[in-house]
Amino acid sequence: PNFNEVTMSLSFVKSAVLSSTDGVSHNTEQSIDNPETTSLRKSTSHKPLFEQLRANKEAEDEKYEELQRQMRGTRALDEEDVAHLDAVERMREERDLEVKIGIEREVALFRAARVDRSLARTSVGDEDGGGEDFFVVDNS
Repeated sequence: PNFNEVTMSLSFVKSAVLSSTDGVSHNTEQSIDNPETTSLRKSTSHKPLFEQLRANKEAEDEKYEELQRQMRGTRALDEEDVAHLDAVERMREERDLEVKIGIEREVALFRAARVDRSLARTSVGDEDGGGEDFFVVDNS
């Protein structure tokens, strides 16, 4: 006789009570009969835990394989899907082009400012022999 019945969720159900007549050992077992234990005894097969776990694993694997088959069986793109993907790609290319043009414009402005700064710099030493440098600031 089984002392505890195990359901698939591994919750234990008390199916028997052990008792002692001599106070030292549990030498008597009294079976508990109620609707829950009776139905569990009828519904559960007496397969070892390993076989139960293997059956659960096989069921999960089958579900996974079915999902994979469904995903692999996807349909091809139709004209509407292709047009949408082309539009998204065009928008991305336009955005990238705008960013590139903006960067090139900023670099050109930076270089022009550097050239203007070097032209505004004059050497006083060339005119009077003093050799001092000063900057002309244009506040316009």
